[in-house]
Amino acid sequence: MAKRLTDKQRVALEAVEAAKAAGLGLNAYAQANGLNVRQIYDAMAALRRHGVLAPTSTPRLRRRKAAFVAVDVVSGQAPQSRAGMVCRLIHASGLVIECGEWPPARWLSAMLTEQAGVAT
Repeated sequence: MAKRLTDKQRVALEAVEAAKAAGLGLNAYAQANGLNVRQIYDAMAALRRHGVLAPTSTPRLRRRKAAFVAVDVVSGQAPQSRAGMVCRLIHASGLVIECGEWPPARWLSAMLTEQAGVAT
């Protein structure tokens, strides 16, 4: 059974084909024809997710979202030790970085070099 396209998906497919035929990029074609390019991209992404369209030939590299890290900004003296803290870095300028787990060795090494602007 064939999947029926929504109106937005149909318009998106037609816009992509028309842009290719006109030798224009999708943004330029959408702007020239009063179309919302974001809706076109969203409709195309939905079609790819559902397997109606093949993935793009050159997929974009997606950034991995980093886990949220809570940061306490404290002026003056360094805060007292907290339970679960494994590592505390104190810079000569007073900057204090507390870690609940050991930071990656590469990052720690960079923090200890002059390249990172931190004197050892």
